[in-house]
Amino acid sequence: MAVELVLLSDIALTPDTMAEVARGVIPDGTGISYRGGEITQFVDAAGEAVLTVFDSMPVHFSSEAAAQLHDPPSAFALWTEITIPFQHSAQGQPLAAAFASAVGGVLKEKR
Repeated sequence: MAVELVLLSDIALTPDTMAEVARGVIPDGTGISYRGGEITQFVDAAGEAVLTVFDSMPVHFSSEAAAQLHDPPSAFALWTEITIPFQHSAQGQPLAAAFASAVGGVLKEKR
């Protein structure tokens, strides 16, 4: 089963930021973008999926967004969905945390 996370931030993850951060966490891996950059999947050296990031979306109704999360922060402007395949959570969790740190955001599990 995949782990579904949400990165809540005021700064969007850019392709350049994701690539730089990923090089530090999975240096022999790579990122593959789909749908014009709306979806980016990071894979390890063996080509196994580590983490998938979906394009950041603005949050128009924070109360509705917060209702979908465990322990949401009081304010956030952007919602970025991240999925981590269960078998790779050891690599995916540190990469997701590094992405959150890079944009000053927080990770939360979806309900």
